[in-house]
Amino acid sequence: MAGRPGLPDSSGHAIDHVRGHHAHGVRVAGRTVCSANSRHGHQVVRFVCEPCGYAIRPARAANRLGPWSPWGRAVRLHREFSSLLFEEMSRRRATGIETRDDVLSMLLQARDESGAPLDDEALRDEMLTLLLAGHETTAASLSWVIYRLLANPEVAERARQETVEVTGTGPVRPEHVGRLRYLDAVLKETMRLDPVIPNAGRALQADVTLSGRELPAGVVVAPCIYLAHRRADSWPEPLRFNPERFMGGRADPYAFFPFGGGTRRCIGAAFAIYQMKIVLAEILSRVEFKPVEGYVARLERRSITFAPSQGLPVVVTRRLHRERIPPKIAPHPLLD
Repeated sequence: MAGRPGLPDSSGHAIDHVRGHHAHGVRVAGRTVCSANSRHGHQVVRFVCEPCGYAIRPARAANRLGPWSPWGRAVRLHREFSSLLFEEMSRRRATGIETRDDVLSMLLQARDESGAPLDDEALRDEMLTLLLAGHETTAASLSWVIYRLLANPEVAERARQETVEVTGTGPVRPEHVGRLRYLDAVLKETMRLDPVIPNAGRALQADVTLSGRELPAGVVVAPCIYLAHRRADSWPEPLRFNPERFMGGRADPYAFFPFGGGTRRCIGAAFAIYQMKIVLAEILSRVEFKPVEGYVARLERRSITFAPSQGLPVVVTRRLHRERIPPKIAPHPLLD
């Protein structure tokens, strides 16, 4: 899967889907978010995407727990990440960013309503979200989709047929993605039943009365995505996997919010869906697979997300032949 993103091998051995999607997610995040083509860029990507990266967003209580506590370590990691990123930002400002097309350069050029650029701390927070949350959440979400397809072979076959009808015998191209409507519905129904982030915290900007309770401004409320997505009054037969729910209309944003909601909705939501549809389409059009005998998926904490246990081991049962295979993507220098 490292050479051709999202594509399992056909050796007959069990494949760790979560690990494979994670490696692909890191590669995509590094290239699109900050190009990772400079020394500092390489360091920024490696720092966030290594296993310790989950700890670099310290809690407010960090300073009260002492420098040698786990949170003290998180504070040090956060400072190191900030220093690396600020150096890369300064270097780009000095050398010019007009011809670059990665996300960091676009954010450096962005201006708010008054024409002022984003401050360095705001840029750092957006980059941290895109790099850390971007690869972890897409890897876990893709694995849950594979899990649902294995459990619903008729859905998998319909998604496969749509992919072949849209893409023909070639690789998935940008103009194909918007036409993969059933695959889009499969992805969203999976995110409804298996959200990889269980809740989304929001600090109240004004006093609110909620279910008879007075909540003052400044209080953090955390709507539970998992429970909201399973409410019978919003989703008839809520435990049934039914992609048809998302065909032909837009879901209520107050009932379906896998990326959070409001003005602080995940900045990378559209890109994540775009990326996942491409990976899924490539997998469906090239291989068939089955779960490892005796495997039962359970929720497992993986960094900031919930993913299928044991990496969702599967076995490829048949390789589907296509006339053209997309060129192998050159390995990233950090990810060989």
